[in-house]
Amino acid sequence: MQKTSLYQNHLVEAFHQQFDDTQLNDSITNALAGDYQFLAYSFRIIHIDVLAALEQVSEKDDFQFYWEKSSEEFSISAAGELARIVNEGDSRFRESSTRGKKLLNNVFHCKALHHQNAEVYLFGGFSFFNENNSRNWKDFGASSFTLPKWMIVSEGKCTILTMVIPVDRSNPAADLKVKIYDYLNGLEPICNVQEYKIADHAKKPAHVLVNEQTEFDYVHWIESVKRAKSCINNGVFDKVVIARELKIELPQPISETHILHWLRRQYPDCYCFLLKHNDRASFIGCSPERLASFQSNFILTEGLAGSNSRGKTASEDAILENSLLSSTKDQHEHEIVLEAIKKQLAPYSKSIRHPQKPSVKKLSNVQHLFTPITAIINDGVSRTEVMKNLHPTPAVGGYPRDEAVTFIRKHEGFDRGWYAAPIGWINTSGNGDFAVAIRSGLIQENEVRFFAGCGIVQDSDPHKEWEETNMKFIPMLTALEYAGS
Repeated sequence: MQKTSLYQNHLVEAFHQQFDDTQLNDSITNALAGDYQFLAYSFRIIHIDVLAALEQVSEKDDFQFYWEKSSEEFSISAAGELARIVNEGDSRFRESSTRGKKLLNNVFHCKALHHQNAEVYLFGGFSFFNENNSRNWKDFGASSFTLPKWMIVSEGKCTILTMVIPVDRSNPAADLKVKIYDYLNGLEPICNVQEYKIADHAKKPAHVLVNEQTEFDYVHWIESVKRAKSCINNGVFDKVVIARELKIELPQPISETHILHWLRRQYPDCYCFLLKHNDRASFIGCSPERLASFQSNFILTEGLAGSNSRGKTASEDAILENSLLSSTKDQHEHEIVLEAIKKQLAPYSKSIRHPQKPSVKKLSNVQHLFTPITAIINDGVSRTEVMKNLHPTPAVGGYPRDEAVTFIRKHEGFDRGWYAAPIGWINTSGNGDFAVAIRSGLIQENEVRFFAGCGIVQDSDPHKEWEETNMKFIPMLTALEYAGS
């Protein structure tokens, strides 16, 4: 059908069905009269795939965020930077909370529906260490949270678009109204599947060149594990997590969304994520580990430590599962993680609950000992303060934390950046979800850096731990191979 007006499209129609002229004019008047920097609208749109929507974004050099856990039918995409909060140092968690609340309070928010996902969100996270000065990670900072131009949140069949518009009080209300319609028109190609285009700029790499794992890399790993075990025997710490970096040369640019599409199909129980601030670097991953989910005064977290491979047959898989559940080494590693998390939550919690024995979380190529943990957070406690106390968990750092982190910084041999750190989102209601950014990689123009680590305890075998990291590289390496499919 021929459009009769610049402003007649599917998205404008959905907007007008949910906001009448009185609501629209009142929201503009209130935003201009109040001390607000931004005006936001949340309304329901037709169900779309948020990752497909992100692929339609034309401004590839701007902020982009993606988050999905397929098994829970929950996903988010967002793009365009309106404001960004960056902090570093020991106070970065507290400063992120303070400045984040101030930023969200500067948004006048108009909702067309009462729904927990009809909120304004900030997206980002933290680096592993308090400082993040590495050249490869310079665009990310030590902590970063972004207010985007738009965000789409899909849960089940309910899909909500929230768009955020800068407010200029020096201009009349009519100008802001025009800007609202300009936003809606700009978002039409993203929200209307009938206008989708398939990009052909990012093809499947003909030859992905994995840099040879040299004898030096292997020897360095073995020596690091031996040093760690020596520290454990001397009582310096009980556990430390040592990681490796695997560099991969790219013959041509690749598409992050193609990689993520493959990952989400293969690992529906994991958190698939993308964070980028420009076209220089993208951080992607498919993490099996939740750091913290906040809902009202509840926090959900988990212990995930102790690993074994998957079997090629049902019988072999059952044998490997039983071996994991009966492994003294893995049970000890898991118990260290569980007790540390409980200790870290105790100052902020009224109650902490978890099953008495761990279960097994099965992924396609690995299985882990797993214990879900639920806590009720005391009134007035900041969510980011809880995260600061949880990060890094013994599953990615070690125990005791300070001694283990000192060892990592001295002996690991590469800069972790945002690897194994909190990444996720938080909204105006204080609800949020953060994963531990493992099974992850940093994509740059000509190379990818993937990361994998292992928990080292007294009974660890350096050679078996090396093979475990190789196993943990498989998801990202396989996704890269099929990135263009």
